[in-house]
Amino acid sequence: MNLPWKKPASAQPSEEPDAASERTISSRSASGVGAASIAAAAAGFIILVIAGNHLRPAEYAQFSVFWGALFGIFGVLSGIQSETTRAVRSVETQGGVPGSAQQHPSVLANGVLVGTILAAIILASSWLWAPSVLGGNTPWLLPALAGAAVAYSGHSALAGASAGSQDWNLYSKLMSAEAVFRLATVGTVALLGVGLLGLELACALAAVLWLVFLLVSPAARHAAVSRADVPRTAYMKQTGHAMLSSSATAALIVGFPVILSFTSSAQELASAGGLLLAIQLTRAPIMVPLQAFQGVAIAAFVNQRDRGVHALFKPAALFLAVGVAGAIAAGLLGPWLMELLFPGKYEVPAWLLATLTFDAALMAVLTLTGTATLAVGKHGGYSAGWVSGTVVSVLCLLLPLPLSIRAAVALAAGPAVGAVIHVTSIVRLGKSAAASPA
Repeated sequence: MNLPWKKPASAQPSEEPDAASERTISSRSASGVGAASIAAAAAGFIILVIAGNHLRPAEYAQFSVFWGALFGIFGVLSGIQSETTRAVRSVETQGGVPGSAQQHPSVLANGVLVGTILAAIILASSWLWAPSVLGGNTPWLLPALAGAAVAYSGHSALAGASAGSQDWNLYSKLMSAEAVFRLATVGTVALLGVGLLGLELACALAAVLWLVFLLVSPAARHAAVSRADVPRTAYMKQTGHAMLSSSATAALIVGFPVILSFTSSAQELASAGGLLLAIQLTRAPIMVPLQAFQGVAIAAFVNQRDRGVHALFKPAALFLAVGVAGAIAAGLLGPWLMELLFPGKYEVPAWLLATLTFDAALMAVLTLTGTATLAVGKHGGYSAGWVSGTVVSVLCLLLPLPLSIRAAVALAAGPAVGAVIHVTSIVRLGKSAAASPA
């Protein structure tokens, strides 16, 4: 009998039967995820170019803050995806849900519940932050943010379940379709000549697209009935750890403009359109593909738990090498590209573009070490690394320095501190395992 939480043989991803524990993803599936990540990165980049050209610099600064708030919320909810991936992958490697399945929650229902709670928190706390973040469009944008939180929680849970079961075909389609749909809606709004509010609402709309997958895709419906590897109380606690960490992740990766809005004067923020655009453009080429492959990375680290910190060396070295090469290229070509893409609108010095590009590589290393820490079950260390990194970055933004220097320092120091804490946590786990009796 095929139990609903245990994938039948016919629904397994098209990998070799015995490869699940040896290889996380096939070359063909990796190509699919790679293509989807490129599509997502390109879609995000094009949206920024559209907004940068369609809006005045002061309006783009407002758009950038809303973009940071929206994707900050999505980033918080990505904790659902990370924990769902880990939980479903653990179930798969154990051969099914241990014990009574009724005690183990549906990952999709749990995800939507968490998203609904977050939406309620957003609405209840809006009087504290909405006027400074959303400005005069608060009556429209606040409901949009709350609705997007509920919708995207389902997307995160479904994507996590597909990654945990190593259904990379579904995972790729979810990722690329959501990004391309957002680009299509933003492009349509821009062509219609609608202003700032229209662009902001169009960005939020794509969060509902996963519902279409449930209607048309048997694979999506199969992933939607996946269950967690632990009972409900433990799973909610672990999801909370993942979301606490992803909150800090979101603050550093996509919510940074919101942090800047709280640590800068109104005059500084109004003139920061070029800086905010440069931060987003320099990190997109490395961070969007990495976030797209995060489900693959978590599944891979779960499969390689016995290697401990050694599993990090090669990918971390690769990201740092890419960061150095990218920084050199950004310093040489960045100002010319900015003028080509946004003629006469933004002036960003070469040194800042180079520094921000290397900062993006440090952020990628932090994301990688965090993924590895979560995969080995060190939820506390995972949270500690991200939260500490965020605190360090915020403190750097309070330094009595020009805004561009504060931002560059904050985006380097925070990720470096967080990565060290993650690696230390994994090393300690390895020493504890070695010291315990067999």
